Amino acid sequence: MPRKPMLCVDDLIEHSKKKGIRFDIMSEQDAKNYLDSNNNYFKLTSYRKNYAKITTGEKEGQYVGLDFAHLIELARIDVEIRHILLKMCLDIEHFLKVRLIKAVENNTMGSGDEDGYKIVTDFLVDAGRLDFGDRATNISKRSGSISRKIRQNKKNPYCKGLMEKYKSDMPIWAFVEVISFGDLEDLISFYSESTGWEEPVDKMSLDRVRQIRNAAAHSNCIINDLRPSKTLVKTPLFITQFVSKAGIGEHIRGKKLSNGVINQIVHLLYVYSTIVTSENTRQTRLSEVKELFNTRLVQHHEYFADNELLKSSYEFFYKLISSLLISD
Repeated sequence: MPRKPMLCVDDLIEHSKKKGIRFDIMSEQDAKNYLDSNNNYFKLTSYRKNYAKITTGEKEGQYVGLDFAHLIELARIDVEIRHILLKMCLDIEHFLKVRLIKAVENNTMGSGDEDGYKIVTDFLVDAGRLDFGDRATNISKRSGSISRKIRQNKKNPYCKGLMEKYKSDMPIWAFVEVISFGDLEDLISFYSESTGWEEPVDKMSLDRVRQIRNAAAHSNCIINDLRPSKTLVKTPLFITQFVSKAGIGEHIRGKKLSNGVINQIVHLLYVYSTIVTSENTRQTRLSEVKELFNTRLVQHHEYFADNELLKSSYEFFYKLISSLLISD
């Protein structure tokens, strides 16, 4: 693909106008000021994917009913959504650690030789796996990831004391505090496979939580493309049932779950309802979500009155969130 030239702000505004983006709500000058100080054009205009294009006539290829102010509002909403999703992911991560440590604690009371340290050693050397090639691959993968985290945490004022205290040998309750979410996923699977402990949530859902966590933490756009996909997105029966219980019909369910981002967020909501057992934590977080939907997301609802994709996506999640609030 040929390289695209880097355009100045004035050129970007003219390019937007050629694409049918209007400046009725926000003037061109205000738009230029915004791009100079608050956001980059590439990221901001990614939200245009939520708008249809004219398919015939002299305006073919231009966007329908899209104002520059709409893009800014979607970008601002996206920030709020990322913040709440990240909080929910952190809640899930905490309670996953609680579940795992409790399982190991229960195991130390049995007839085995588990002492809270053995599980860490076994995990690092992939003990118990018979295939030598698989063991070598897993050991290499884990050692690289975990050694990087250890090097980082030695300089990290929040983990430095922990690293110094357990530098010779690390128990599970300290180990889970210095590894990544991906390594925690791997550790949970390993412990389940080696002991028969039932994982608190399925691997697919947990991996989708990890992806959302990383996207939110790195400020990736979340709602810049909510269109249904023609590519099949694997959706297990328990997710379909989870959505169905919220009173969402089969047709809408199928369209929304075909979108990869929406599918992942639904998995996150499912995992949250399964894993987070603290009533105080749940009430706090779900109250924040309710406030987001009832206040912030509808602050400029008139901007999106004619956009069926955005309206139907809002209604889909509103029903799902309302169902969680009722069940809570």
